[in-house]
Amino acid sequence: MAMQPEDLLLFAADAARLMLESGGETYRAEDAAMDIIASQGGAEAECFATSTGLMLSYTSEDGRVRSVVRRVKRRGMNLEKASRIHTLVENLKSDRIGIMEAASELDTIERLRERPVPVRMGASALGAGLFTLLFGGGAVEAVAAAAIGALLSLLILGFQRLRLPEFLTSLAGGAFTALVSLYLQSLGITASPDAIIIGVIMLLVPGVAITNAIRDIIAGDLVAGIARGVDAFITAAAISAGAGGAFAVWKLLERGGLG
Repeated sequence: MAMQPEDLLLFAADAARLMLESGGETYRAEDAAMDIIASQGGAEAECFATSTGLMLSYTSEDGRVRSVVRRVKRRGMNLEKASRIHTLVENLKSDRIGIMEAASELDTIERLRERPVPVRMGASALGAGLFTLLFGGGAVEAVAAAAIGALLSLLILGFQRLRLPEFLTSLAGGAFTALVSLYLQSLGITASPDAIIIGVIMLLVPGVAITNAIRDIIAGDLVAGIARGVDAFITAAAISAGAGGAFAVWKLLERGGLG
């Protein structure tokens, strides 16, 4: 069953939008949209995407030029969705599935739920603990980092549900990590807060965003790559400011204030 030209355009745009929202590279989102249209006989498909939006147009079989704009309002990291969209497009290109089946599959992908909170907490705890060991912490520091990492995942989840800016999430995450680590040291539980702080804030470091920025620039998408790079830099600066600010405040309190 064929899809109407307008519906095909919207379907391709939604696939590209979801790819961007899930952390996919800009060039992959553009390729996904154009490949979907090309698989249905659309000619002269053009897509321009950045990390915050995309424009898509193509010439349908009746000779009309159709276009659509999609705003990317949410940006996260869900590589399962990105991978499944890529597989969907490849299956559509090779005629393993039809266009209506692909549209239904895209709806299923978009409705995929996030990992359960206990799973996210466990993954954060494991990552923070292992990073702490990697950066020279001992077993006690690793356990402490695991606990802080689990709590940090809850803090991040709360900020995300409140739809607060990522800058504030990173700032608060860095400050929370530093304050709890220093407090544990003051109680005599841990000896090396530095390893704990570094190990836990590695959960916040935008490593995938930095990688995607570099890949976009290499692929020739300079606007999208620079935008992603600036976004990653601001996130890293927020983490540093939060941790450094909390550390400075703690030292002032230890000395009994400014006087």
